[in-house]
Amino acid sequence: MTVATTGLRPSPGIEAAPPVTPNLVRPKEIPGARNVGRNTVETLLFRGVSTPVAFALVVIQSRFLDPSGRGRFVLVVLTVTILARLFGQLGVAVTSLGHGEPDRALVRRALGWTMALGLGGVGLILAAGAAIDSFGLPLAAIAAPALVPNILNACFSGVLLGAARIRLWNYIQVLPPVLTLAGMLVAVVGLGRGVDAAVAVWTLAYFATAVFALAAASDLWLPLRNVPLLDRQGRALVRLACGMGVVQIVNLIGYRVELFVLDRFKGLAAVGIYSVGMQAAEAIWLIPAAIASAITAPVVHEDAAGAAQLIRTACTKGLVYTSAVAVAIGVAAPFVIPPLFGDAFRGAARPLAFLLPGVVAYAPVTILVVYISIRAARPRLSLLVSIVGLVVTAGMSLVLIPAYGASGAAIASTIGYAAGAIAAWICFRSLVSVVAGQDTRPAWRSTGST
Repeated sequence: MTVATTGLRPSPGIEAAPPVTPNLVRPKEIPGARNVGRNTVETLLFRGVSTPVAFALVVIQSRFLDPSGRGRFVLVVLTVTILARLFGQLGVAVTSLGHGEPDRALVRRALGWTMALGLGGVGLILAAGAAIDSFGLPLAAIAAPALVPNILNACFSGVLLGAARIRLWNYIQVLPPVLTLAGMLVAVVGLGRGVDAAVAVWTLAYFATAVFALAAASDLWLPLRNVPLLDRQGRALVRLACGMGVVQIVNLIGYRVELFVLDRFKGLAAVGIYSVGMQAAEAIWLIPAAIASAITAPVVHEDAAGAAQLIRTACTKGLVYTSAVAVAIGVAAPFVIPPLFGDAFRGAARPLAFLLPGVVAYAPVTILVVYISIRAARPRLSLLVSIVGLVVTAGMSLVLIPAYGASGAAIASTIGYAAGAIAAWICFRSLVSVVAGQDTRPAWRSTGST
């Protein structure tokens, strides 16, 4: 459900910014309100860099790792990303508790919690590697350290996006894939080091990005001082972050469950082939993700009616743009995939065709979640949307994958996308009718129980 990255499905706006308080004195000028169009275009330009880079990464992995090797890469990265989504909402919580403004004390608390939760998560990833034979403990040991810089980058991203500092946010988003590509060209293509080297350069790319984020956003956390992690604000911070993280993790598992089912019934090679079509289809989400990023700050600060109208307009644009791109991708895929990825991946074109309708239907959810989880402060409704997608996708995967393999996984995923999209629209319409004429955003003291 944004932007995605590392070959995994982009999350729909939930890596953005948090709810603010009802009694917040509105600034004279709403942050980012005048620059929605410019910020959208700028984000798309950055995605114009990261999308070909991500595509090149898929080509390299497909050509030099073979389907089974790419399957191992996808599964180990997914394991890290699940915990990164769970612990990566601290920046969102900082913006919420800071009433929409960056607060150094809160940012320092968030960085402290990032280290604590990240180190604990590394242990969980190692345990998963020992238990999951598909990638194993040695590969998990290479990937696990990436969790800490991953959630640190997410922390800064949440603060920056809420403050409408879109350009720096874009730099932090684009650096990991660019650095990963550079590393893979050397280690995988040049030296032929295989899956271990591919995961290693992915890990190093996140560490390098974290160093950049700490330096570029130093005004948010320097001078460094000791701050309590378990005081009132610290507890509220981690409660809100973990609440939104639960939504993220259920969402990610829900729309990745077919990978595990496909691995179980058809093997890693099928996962590798399916993932090529999956990434090609879901690259379309970069468009609504860019729109969601640009409207986050205005939606957070606008009045109730203005925020709802801004969301509707943005959803319409996102749906139209993604539909046009989906048609182009669907027509070109059978002719492009074999020469780019090799004959072993020729079968990815069919799953891609089955994925496209669901990807288009789900595209507006990226924008709707900005209102549901962020503006209206109803993460439980976003959790409901994620659970609907999880249940439907898992159920259909168990029915379709044994008989139809990767195509069955794509159909199951599309049905899950459609179910999640319907649930998101119902939640949005219900919230708009409830809050019409009033602003129900809760004070930070109550966000922990939202």
